[in-house]
Amino acid sequence: MKDVLICAGLLFAGVLPRESANGQTVTVKAEPPTVSFTTVEPGRIDLAQLFKMSDFVAVVRIVSGDTENYKTTMYKAVVVTSFKRTASGQTIYFGPYDGGKMGSEYVVFLRIAKEPAVPTTTPTAAYGTVKYMEVFNEGYSEMETSYACVFHEKDADAGCDYGVRVCTDFIVLPKEVRAIPPEKNDPPFGCRWVRKSNFLGLLDQFADKPGIF
Repeated sequence: MKDVLICAGLLFAGVLPRESANGQTVTVKAEPPTVSFTTVEPGRIDLAQLFKMSDFVAVVRIVSGDTENYKTTMYKAVVVTSFKRTASGQTIYFGPYDGGKMGSEYVVFLRIAKEPAVPTTTPTAAYGTVKYMEVFNEGYSEMETSYACVFHEKDADAGCDYGVRVCTDFIVLPKEVRAIPPEKNDPPFGCRWVRKSNFLGLLDQFADKPGIF
């Protein structure tokens, strides 16, 4: 009975008995496993610099998506308005972040992926093997556009207009650009609305500047 109690005490203390080659009992401390985590923080990038860093810049409309047949989520989209190295009406494929809404429009800043997207199921699944582009900066180079009633100004009809949702904690807008709500209001996650016409006007300016590419 004493032997049982001693063994139990050793186990609760985190010490495990083990037989040695000469028949004697030795004790070995059980070390807890070491777990390491790697976190990647998005960068804080000026909008003009984001434009310069991107291979493609456009307003696109998502027409379909696939979350089953590729290593990451893959979207099929049509270019609505081109600002850099795309053409209106062109079909593109991009990923890898979830959350894209079918039929919705996004302003996307994309980089060409090094390798094509290959289905992990069968070769002809979904879109097949396609060249695709990547959203970068931890997803903040993709910006939703929507009709929003947040622009409360004297010249606005009930404050409603088409806007672009920009996470200004990570994407730095020019000082003259008005974002809603103001930064002093400190909205959750620092994502604010900018009038779509104003935002796209900025991209037009970047596209016209020599050397911005």
